[in-house]
This record gives sequence, C-alpha cells and structure tokens, in this order.
Amino acid sequence: MTDRPDTAAPELVFDDGIPGFPGLHRFVLVDVVPDGAFQELRSVEDPNVSMIVCVPWLFFPDYAPALGDEDRAELGIERPTEAVVFCPVTLDEDRDRVYVNLFGPFVVNAATRRGRQLVLTDSGYPLRAPLELRPA
Repeated sequence: MTDRPDTAAPELVFDDGIPGFPGLHRFVLVDVVPDGAFQELRSVEDPNVSMIVCVPWLFFPDYAPALGDEDRAELGIERPTEAVVFCPVTLDEDRDRVYVNLFGPFVVNAATRRGRQLVLTDSGYPLRAPLELRPA
C-alpha cells in the first residue's frame, strides 16, 4: 500500500460515513491485484485507513441484495444498472481463511459516486461468507 490515495481513481463519497471509520467520508477504490477481483477502499482524508473489498458476483453469482426504498431515494438509484456494489473482505486470525461480508455491502450510485454501506437485516446473507480461492 502506498502513503497517498491514487489521484487517478474517482472519489466516492459516503455522506453517512462508514461504520468503524468515524469522520471519514471520501474514499477511492484502488486495484490490488491485476485481475481486479480485489480492490482497496482507501480513505482520501486519512491514507492510513483502508479495507479490502470485492465485487460479490465474482464469487457468489446468486447474490441479490435488495435495496430498500429509502436507500434508493437517498442514493438516487432508480435501476439496478445505476448501482455499483462491492463487499468488505476479511481474513481470520490465522490469515488462512478469507471471508466476504454479504450482510453489509457498499452501494454507490455510478453517476454521482455517492454511496453508503447497507445492513441487509432479515436477508439471510452472512456477515462472513467463506471464500474459496484457487491457487493460480
């Protein structure tokens, strides 16, 4: 990771912030692997704050999060094609298992680049869905 945000990456704004990152609202997505399967969501305001995220459909093709009326209105999203969705990725303590948070995806309006992290209450999606990575 570098000390500075990638200035070529478009800035994403989370007006409500992101849980766990108080006071931070502006982020960029930076590729961390050549195929783009994983990206770093990095704070513009504090380059020491970041997390790994992924596009869920690369690993969970049946994933279908429902965007509530309030979230759609807040983000100005009328059609699914207007949304960019990515999910947080975590490692277990031994750093040998990778998990995707399908319960709390990030949704961003592709045109305005405004987003929020959703909590998909009653969705049945797991907070830690195990990810099977195949060696290259």
